[in-house]
Amino acid sequence: MHLEDVNVQGFKSFSQKTEMSFQPGISVIIGNNGVGKSNILDAVVWAMGEDDISKMRCHKPVELFFVGSKDSPPAERIRVELNFKQGTEKNALGVQVVRELTRAGDVFYYIDGASVARSDYRKCLAEFNLDDALKTIIKQEQINDILMLDPVQRRSRIARLIDIEKEMDFEARITDEIAPKFESYLQYLFPEGSGALKIVSRNGLMGLDIEVNLRGDRKRKAHQLSGGEKSVTSLALQLAVFDQLKSPLFLLDEVEPALDYTNHKSMQALLKNLAENKQLIMITHLRSTIQLANTVHGIRTRMDGSSFMKFYFVMDERLLRLYKCC
Repeated sequence: MHLEDVNVQGFKSFSQKTEMSFQPGISVIIGNNGVGKSNILDAVVWAMGEDDISKMRCHKPVELFFVGSKDSPPAERIRVELNFKQGTEKNALGVQVVRELTRAGDVFYYIDGASVARSDYRKCLAEFNLDDALKTIIKQEQINDILMLDPVQRRSRIARLIDIEKEMDFEARITDEIAPKFESYLQYLFPEGSGALKIVSRNGLMGLDIEVNLRGDRKRKAHQLSGGEKSVTSLALQLAVFDQLKSPLFLLDEVEPALDYTNHKSMQALLKNLAENKQLIMITHLRSTIQLANTVHGIRTRMDGSSFMKFYFVMDERLLRLYKCC
């Protein structure tokens, strides 16, 4: 299952209907700062049933609507359509889900063109494991959140994500599944280092500690790492947790930390590994990430500030050479 098409109208900076097509593998969204790239991921998350508008960088529901400009009136209705497909064959099975919202507060849900209740909409998403996709998104400003938690809070956050209540079950999942993945992913990002997850006790409560062994046998706890090291470690941990979920896609919003050229190559290796089993839809400014892409989407703004998709193409070496700036 992969996300094949996203059609957005009236949502945030998108005044006019904007159509985007994706393929399995790695799709990157590029553009200058402020053109509305992150609004695309917000639209996908909203259409998959997210009701916490703070997760879409809003304080009030009205902020989901295109505000209006000198060239376009304010949107009276938001419509986001997602088309998912099982396989790449022309006749492969798929499902279309649509969510609409009016300024009056009326909400509408559609599955394959038929109007349905919210409960049936959520049930359909769950049948395709798309409810888990709401958990598999990392945004630039939140990448270090899980590392900044204390061990008990960190354990609680991860337990909620993977839906585990019993401490014994959590410890077994960490030891047998999450920790090995974390170590594997961190090995990609720190080729000369290593990492470990450790179950600890804090005031009688179970916690999860993180230890990273950097080049030169320099052992560090999560709070002792530099900014770039924190981002790399947090990314490895979150991806290891995501691996426990059944979501067919990961949404990654500028998650690459400030790494040097060598470490960008390490990041490429990790992304290639992930893309073997998951669809990655990424917002990026990095040429090293764009180079990996199966498809590239360029977002720009009109003179009135509204967003549009200026170009879409399947990446190849010739186009990469022509690529100048994002």
